[in-house]
Amino acid sequence: MKPKVLILVALIFGSFTFGSSLWAHHASRQVYEGRSITLMGIVTGYEWANPHSIVSVAVKDERGNVQQWHAEILPPTEMLRAGWTKESVRPGDAVTMTGRPGKNAQRIMWLDYLVTSDGRRLGRTP
Repeated sequence: MKPKVLILVALIFGSFTFGSSLWAHHASRQVYEGRSITLMGIVTGYEWANPHSIVSVAVKDERGNVQQWHAEILPPTEMLRAGWTKESVRPGDAVTMTGRPGKNAQRIMWLDYLVTSDGRRLGRTP
């Protein structure tokens, strides 16, 4: 009888330990606002990586000060399905980004879509 109890305790402990970290990674409502904003700027970096690719953009605020924003996209496999490539954007490209900004005045964004200077629209779906 004791081995069954030990296994059950181990399973419960494991589900709390690993389940909470999985929940934290996908809890975008806790990190990002519910509303969307649109920003225009110049790409300063583009990371094609797991678990989420990131595009970094220098954006001028109302006063003309440059702020660095980082937009979280999708994993590369899902980006390929949505029409992205490793060369979709490059540093120096002018882009317009629309997405949900980070809470607490963080300069991060959950990207809905990005429009390049030549009019290509890249988002989460094709």
